Amino acid sequence: MSNNKVKDEIKQEKKISDKTLTKTAWRVMLFENSVNFERMQSFSFTYAILPILKELYKNTEDLIQGIKRHLQFFNSNVLASSFIVGAAASMEEKKANGEPLTDEAINSVKVGLMGPGSGIGDALFWGTFVPLVGGLAAAIGSNGHILAPILHQIIRVGLWILVIHFGVKFGYREGLNILEKAGEKGIENITQGAIVLASTVIGGLVATLVNAKTELVMTLGDVKIDVQADILDSIAPNIIPLLLFVLVYNLISKRKWSPTTVIMFVFVIGISASFLKILAIP
Repeated sequence: MSNNKVKDEIKQEKKISDKTLTKTAWRVMLFENSVNFERMQSFSFTYAILPILKELYKNTEDLIQGIKRHLQFFNSNVLASSFIVGAAASMEEKKANGEPLTDEAINSVKVGLMGPGSGIGDALFWGTFVPLVGGLAAAIGSNGHILAPILHQIIRVGLWILVIHFGVKFGYREGLNILEKAGEKGIENITQGAIVLASTVIGGLVATLVNAKTELVMTLGDVKIDVQADILDSIAPNIIPLLLFVLVYNLISKRKWSPTTVIMFVFVIGISASFLKILAIP
């Protein structure tokens, strides 16, 4: 038996250590420390998963590709992000061990999970837990207990740490189980489902976050017609936000404008259209 064959037989499967997962969890705690207008939490996500990438990819070129893979747009609730980081870690482990996982597959799952993660995380933590703990601390403090604000922070930060550490490790283990049971066809279905979900989330964001209307008024004799209220709202209320989205998408994807250039362009168009009474914020 040749030496190469022996080496192949004793070659161990790459596996992320619990120590590295813990180190990643502590880094997730810093998620809000790096946010930019172009890709939001992409740097934070990459910083959090970097110890895992270093453990899995000893080859410099593979490590660089792994870093680039996670520098794509990402934005979600921090607590939910811990689960997503864990799931991404399990996929990276599979990829490092030779599974045919593409960059698109990994990023599509991330994008598909970040929307629901934001909704669930914000509702449970900021919308439910934080007000309850704040109310409890306020009630204790109103009775003259000086430790009330300290108790408030201990409970909040304590839960924050526990959930993030649990989230990274649970996402990692559950992600592995899902990938093992799904198989190649299952992974394709998950990827396609994540792409559909991501597109739906983006469509919802356009309708709710892009606020613009026209102030144009047409005069026909003694009759004044409000273009927005009398025409557009009865046909397609969000047609202007949709057109703005299509314009921005075309500039980035077709004309290859940088996001910074597009932002400046939108500033100029917005200010000019507002000055000329063509567009306004509802």
